[in-house]
Amino acid sequence: MKTVVIVGAGFSGAVLAAQLLNQHLNDVRLVLINRSGPMGRGLAYGTNSAVHLLNVPAGNMSAYVEQPSHFLNYCKSKGLNVTDSSFVPRQVYGEYLSDILKQAEKRSGGGISFQQISAEVLGMRYQDNQFEIRLKNGSRLHAQHAVLALGNFSPAVPHELNALRDSGYYIQDPWSAELDQKSLEPNESVLLIGTGLTALDTATRLLQQGHSGSIYMVSRRGLLPLPHRRGNRQPTLDYPVQKELLQSHPSVLNYSRILRSIIKRTECDWRDIIAAIRPITDKLWSRLNHCERSRFLRHLQPYWDIHRHRVAPDSFDIFKASCASRQIKTFAGRIQSFAITDNRLSLLIKPRSTESAIEIEVGRIINCTGPNTNLELVNEPLINQLMESKLALQDEQKLGLLVNDDLTLANELSKGGASLSYIGPMLKAKYWEATAVPELRKYAAELAASIAQRLKS
Repeated sequence: MKTVVIVGAGFSGAVLAAQLLNQHLNDVRLVLINRSGPMGRGLAYGTNSAVHLLNVPAGNMSAYVEQPSHFLNYCKSKGLNVTDSSFVPRQVYGEYLSDILKQAEKRSGGGISFQQISAEVLGMRYQDNQFEIRLKNGSRLHAQHAVLALGNFSPAVPHELNALRDSGYYIQDPWSAELDQKSLEPNESVLLIGTGLTALDTATRLLQQGHSGSIYMVSRRGLLPLPHRRGNRQPTLDYPVQKELLQSHPSVLNYSRILRSIIKRTECDWRDIIAAIRPITDKLWSRLNHCERSRFLRHLQPYWDIHRHRVAPDSFDIFKASCASRQIKTFAGRIQSFAITDNRLSLLIKPRSTESAIEIEVGRIINCTGPNTNLELVNEPLINQLMESKLALQDEQKLGLLVNDDLTLANELSKGGASLSYIGPMLKAKYWEATAVPELRKYAAELAASIAQRLKS
């Protein structure tokens, strides 16, 4: 019996496992390992808060490429009044992912043995054309095919806050249980480092918990998330935007000029332009050389992020109302210095393009800068071991892992029957567009078909 082990059971791991169960394989053992929490939840969908909404309309959230209405049908089966333009609570989506695993296992028949394990993987080594996977509980698994379905890692610590790192004033990861355990006083002021989607989600969560104190948000540019449209989705843009971009000279400046020109000429909603180029984003990224990619990351990525990764309209309304009431205050700038006095943090914020600093006093700082992609800064036993053994390699821009076209990891292993693959947001290094459901479900289907072919041969 051949064994396939998937390490990680967030969206990518759960959907890949479901796709493999749907392959009608025989004499195969499939093992899905999750470090903590229910299968299929991960950081993104493990929340129990009804106010945390998906940032993608329900019509685009099917786990299966070939069944675009699969998630909508699930919602309707649960009695939910959901349309393809609805923004559904993330909790519901976590339940959906758990359900697709159960349904796929029922359909798989007796040819494949499916095992779900809650354990932490400490290391992995390649020997005798198979992988030995070492778990924290002391047990070991052996697999002919292993897949890393690792999600996002906690934000990196800003260098100006290193001295606060192990103090009670600093919360490193807004999605961890630490934020709940370090309960805040309802009227306590807090500072969120970052003004993007993570910061907005954290602020919304605090408001839902009845937080009445001031919520400060600061980032270098002070750019805020933009909302999706309400109501039905718009028709596809009737303009050859993809052709014009792909035929242009590949540079960040050219891409920007073309997009601005098209928006001006067509007088259409910029959201339609973003939607139109989404299917070719990986091609546009692959055409850029190292210098152009670095230029994009340094100058344009924050602007791309707020236009591409938008927020649900209801969440945006809550945020804007709190900004209007001045409970939430946003700054473009950086932390200049801090001091601790009488169990309070006094901070000097240096606003962008000004000489004078603003002083604020808070009880907590929460890091909302978003996932860290630089694996050299990740303190995880499995990642450290994979990097040291050269089983995994990182790209030059520190965006993720290097993979081949079939999603196997780029490494120096001898070519044999065994394979080590990756699926998840660290595909950003190769494809850039690799963090949302519509892309990841496609990669999951392709990887499942590739592994199934290997197993059959």
